[in-house]
Amino acid sequence: MKEVYSGIFLIKEVGRFKTIKPQVNIYIIPGSEGIIFDAGYGDRKTIKNVKREVNKISSIYKERGQNIDISRIYISHCHPDHFSGLKKLRKHLNLRVILTKDQDQLIKNKKIYHEAFDGDSYKDYLIIKKGIRGRIRSIFERLLSHVIYRLVYRMTFIDHVDEIIDNNTKITINGEKWSIFASPGHSSDHISLYNEQRGILISGDNVLSSITTWLGPPNSDIDAYIKTIQRIQNLPYINAILPAHGNIISNPHQRIKEILEHRKERTVQTLEIITRNGSKGTTPGDIIKTLYPDANKVIREFARGWVCLTIKSLEKQNIITRKEEKNRIYFYPVAN
Repeated sequence: MKEVYSGIFLIKEVGRFKTIKPQVNIYIIPGSEGIIFDAGYGDRKTIKNVKREVNKISSIYKERGQNIDISRIYISHCHPDHFSGLKKLRKHLNLRVILTKDQDQLIKNKKIYHEAFDGDSYKDYLIIKKGIRGRIRSIFERLLSHVIYRLVYRMTFIDHVDEIIDNNTKITINGEKWSIFASPGHSSDHISLYNEQRGILISGDNVLSSITTWLGPPNSDIDAYIKTIQRIQNLPYINAILPAHGNIISNPHQRIKEILEHRKERTVQTLEIITRNGSKGTTPGDIIKTLYPDANKVIREFARGWVCLTIKSLEKQNIITRKEEKNRIYFYPVAN
């Protein structure tokens, strides 16, 4: 636990299994109207650690002679590393769970959640899986993700929310005005928390310190993501960005510029590969192999998400077109 800015504490949840269970940042803004932002994982060890750290923060404030009442919890979005601990933290810390309408609809129960986040091989990832073997593989991959969510993240759902708020609203934290605003892209329900006077943005997964955030079907949208980053770029004043993973970003404008340039470069590279192959056609796998020639299978599968979203964006703009041939989906440049 560390006080990263005056009155803002960071609890770093330790991850495991590298990309499967990444390290997560939980932010505590204590005081007479204190809040927690993001809930992290729901396993017993993690919940116990968060509870212990919150108690330490309470002791610090009592020693300072300041009132302490951390009574509310918000989440940036409904990916399992951000909401799995929500139900248990409410119980152990006597918190009010406050969600947007979109978030509330997504995490009511297991059925609704998986319907929203389970990707379809053909529709979302542009893979044709025909025959019994293909169907079995799709079912296995889906069940594997469910098992990871349940056993590794300890994901639990919220059938009762204490308060539902608008995607764009203002809240008061210890007398200070903070803005919650919709920031979709990485996830359709994503929100960010911003204090204009202090220039502090708690960005969730949209802006990370050194890596680009994951973008992939079915709940991500690459065009919405770029618009969100541009909106963040145009905020009146940003002094620091507090991300959901990694280190605090003290050079926010430089980092935002890097992200926008990276996304533009990846779009250009994708289109160049499709254009270069011309009438031969290009599959998503061809693009991935070209851009990640030495990467292992895990990294390539992670990359498939943004590649497919970029392809769909180019299709939407009528820059490329598709055709199914020999159990594969090929993409071709549209003639001018």
